[in-house]
Order: sequence, then C-alpha cells, then structure tokens
Amino acid sequence: MAEEESSAEALVSLKGIGSQSSPFNSPAKHGAMTRAKKRRQLEDSLEDDYHEELLHADDDEFSTLSNTRPRFARSPTQLGANGGEIKKDAKLAFSKLQNLLKLPKAAKWCYFEWFYSSIDRVLFEGDNDFCVCLKESFPSLKVKNMTRIEWREIRRLMGKPRRCSPAFFQEEIQSLQERRKKIRLLQQKKVTELSKFKDLPEEVPLPFVIGTKVTARLRSPQDGLFTGQIDAVDTQNCSYRVTFDRPGLGTHSIPDTEVLSEETLETMPLSSFLLKERPRTAGFPPTYTPPSGLSLQGSPSMINDPLLGASPARLKLQEALNQQGQGGTLGGFPIRFLILVTRLSKILLVKKECIEKLKEMNTQAEKMKSYQEPIDKDFQRRYACVVLELERLNKDLNYYLNDVQDYCQDLAPDHGLRALDQTISVRRKCDKEAIEMIQEQNAKLGGLAVKKQSTLDIVTKLTSILLQIKSLAENELNTFEFKSLSDAVEEIKTTIDPSNESCFQNHVEIHVAHIQSGLSQMGNLHAFSS
Repeated sequence: MAEEESSAEALVSLKGIGSQSSPFNSPAKHGAMTRAKKRRQLEDSLEDDYHEELLHADDDEFSTLSNTRPRFARSPTQLGANGGEIKKDAKLAFSKLQNLLKLPKAAKWCYFEWFYSSIDRVLFEGDNDFCVCLKESFPSLKVKNMTRIEWREIRRLMGKPRRCSPAFFQEEIQSLQERRKKIRLLQQKKVTELSKFKDLPEEVPLPFVIGTKVTARLRSPQDGLFTGQIDAVDTQNCSYRVTFDRPGLGTHSIPDTEVLSEETLETMPLSSFLLKERPRTAGFPPTYTPPSGLSLQGSPSMINDPLLGASPARLKLQEALNQQGQGGTLGGFPIRFLILVTRLSKILLVKKECIEKLKEMNTQAEKMKSYQEPIDKDFQRRYACVVLELERLNKDLNYYLNDVQDYCQDLAPDHGLRALDQTISVRRKCDKEAIEMIQEQNAKLGGLAVKKQSTLDIVTKLTSILLQIKSLAENELNTFEFKSLSDAVEEIKTTIDPSNESCFQNHVEIHVAHIQSGLSQMGNLHAFSS
C-alpha cells in the first residue's frame, strides 16, 4: 500500500512538471490538502542528486520527458542529517518512474500529455475555448481565484458544455487539422485572404531551417522520442527529413506535427502577413495555352488573362485600351509592346517548367535503362507530349521575340544603344577589314600564296567572325550583335562541303557557342541565355 501511494505521488509530480494548472480551477474544500501543497511537499523532499540520476540515467523510450524537472537551489542546512534517507527515497522514486515509463500506455500518455510540436505549441498553450468563451461572456471578469459560490454561479450562467462524445471529438480533430493547414499556408506565404485566419493565435511559428536541432517522435525502427537535426524540408508532404543522433536510427521523414525544436521557437506576428500578402492567383489555371492565330490588330480581352487579370494595373490598362487602342501608351511604353512582353514572359515561364519536366523524365529513362527495365508506351507517350509542347512553345517564342526585337530597335536610340542597322554596319565593317587583312597576308606569301577563291572566302569569313567576337568583347553587348554572329556562322556552314560539316561543328561552331555563352554572362543578356 505504501508503494502505491509513493507511485501516485511520483506520478502527480511528473504531471506537475509539464502542465500548468488552469487559472479558473475551483477551490478545494476547507481542511483538505490541495494537490499543489502535496506537490510542494514532494518537491521539498528531493535534492540535486535526484536530478543527477535523471540526467545520467540510461536512455529509454521517452526518457527526454523526465529531464524537464526544474532544479531548486538547496542550502546545506536544508539538507541536514537526513541527506542519506532523502537520497534513498529519490532513487526509489526514480526507479518507480522508470518502471512506469516502460509501460507502453504510460509512455504514450506522457507523450500526449507534454510533447507538443512547434506547430501545435502555439495552438495548445494559448487560451483554450473555455477561456475565450469566458472572456467573451464576462469581459469585466478579471479575477483568477474565485470562491466556490462564485465558481458555481459562473458555471450555471455558461451552461453545461458537451464533452466526450464521438461528434465532439470529431469536431475538435477537424478544427485542429484546419488550423494546422492555415499555419502551413502562412509559413509557405500562400495567403489569399487574412480574414480567414482570425481563429489563429497572434504569433505564428516560422518553419524550421536546415540544421535546426530538434526532438522528433520516431515509430520505426524504434518507438520513442529522439534528438536529431533537420536535413531537408518537404512542404508538399508537410514533413521534415531528420537525421537522428543515435547511431543506427539513420534519417527518416517525420511529419511536422511530431517535431519539436530544441532551440528558441521563432514566431512572427499574424498582422505582419498582411504586408506580405500575395495576389489572388489561386483561381487561375497554372498552364499556358497560346492563342491560335492571334491577331494583334484587335484588342485582346485582358479580363480573363491569367497574368494581366491578376495585375494591379489591369484597370488602367483596360481603360487605356478603351480610350487609345493598341496604338496608345501606358506609363511611357506602347500598349502593344507591353502585351508582347507579357505573352513572352508567360511562354518563358511555361517553357522553364517543361524543361524541368523533361529533365526528370530523362533521369527516369536513364534509371530504367540502367536497370534494364522496359520503357512502357505510356512513358513514351508522355515524353513525346513534352517534346511536342516544347516545339510549340519555341515557335510561339520565336514569333513574339521577333516582334519584341522590332520594338527594341525603335527604343534602342532613346537608351543610348545602337540600332539594328548600326549592328549590320559593324558586321560589314568586320567583313571589309577581314578581306583587307587576308589579301595583305596572302600577298606577303609570294609564290606560296593561296590561289583558290573558295578557300580564301572561307578563311575571310572565319576571320570576320573573330573580328566580330572581338567587337562584342570590347563594346556593350546586345541581342542584335549576337544574332548577327549566329547568322554569320550559319552562312559559312551552308557554303562548306557536306563532308566537312562535322569538322566545322567540332572546331568552329562549338567554340563560337561557348564564347557566346561566356559573353552573355558578362552583359545584359542573362534573361535570354538562362
């Protein structure tokens, strides 16, 4: 019987560590010893050796729950001559707690009672529904300690709440899942309307970063709470990749509802998300369908456009279209030019997604080939669809790029750039200089001079390409000169013998492409070269 009383007292002490008493607990009857008084008496009977036993005990399932007891400074006079007996009692209490935590149901009860993940801590440790209801029903009630008569009157006015029914538990679980989902949307900055997030606490936890020290619940290969660190963040599955410190556990994907940070929890006020709210683009389709036979003579509808329809300047653009048509200007730029740039930007975004998808499918195909697995028809069909989609996007991209370049030619002089005709003149100048250079060097050879005209023409054109590259490196870069260089390479390729095509590609075309790539990273062509 004495052992059962000691075990009960130890269990009450363990529960008092992690939970706080409600501020509206009803007072105890006179003459009866309260739980707080019993807990204080039990805490006074323990010393620092008890904590050392807790800290240096063998790791067990949920052993981290026992390390949260606060230390109390004790003077030698308080210990007195009964230090040995207290130490023996502390060891006995620790042994009973250790045996208790070995029970699966007791360990699970401790886990649900005190282990709150970072995403749940702000939800469970804030004001509960009873406190919120009490503040709304009695806003002038400021006391936290009431007599039994006052407490009975408060409960009579509020009525008897519905508790412990299947419908109540189902509603609570659904409400918790919805609030977790809202916090995840705030963490990922996928906010559409802040009015839907009023049921959240004032402080929202920030997502963990890679390298954060955490305590996570692991179920396999061993069930329990273990420490580790974040290696990756999976926002799609709402989980973290955690590498555990204990040897043999390895790395596992843990849901964010079972991960607790060992560092200070970083939060952000809910009101700050109002300044970082994104445009409402959730209702628009994610893919782009280029218009068939688009005629820019008539004004297209901007209301249903996925990009312009979500822009804050949509009304101004629509008003300018109604008043001036496509020949007018908006913000100093031609409206037709703005439409072309918008279409071009959308095609580039979709093309980037298609390229990423093609990379994934190429990786998958290489893996299947390495494992000697057959490539099924469905995979081939999807791969062909992606390739055809890229071909269609390239055609539309070329169409809009030509129109944009026409406008760039008109706008170039206003920004101190050379127009297209000046770029052509640079190429002609390089051709003329190359001809003079080859003739001069060929004349110096005398009897060894090259007499075949086709050979002289090829050498002259290759020299002209080198001079154009030199001009590109010395002057400010622009897309027109790059296109002129590419056209010159293609022109030489059409004049050489088909048997020399591979040699030309390996020794000329590839090196010119590398030079173009290097020069594009130095200038203002990164948007087109990436």
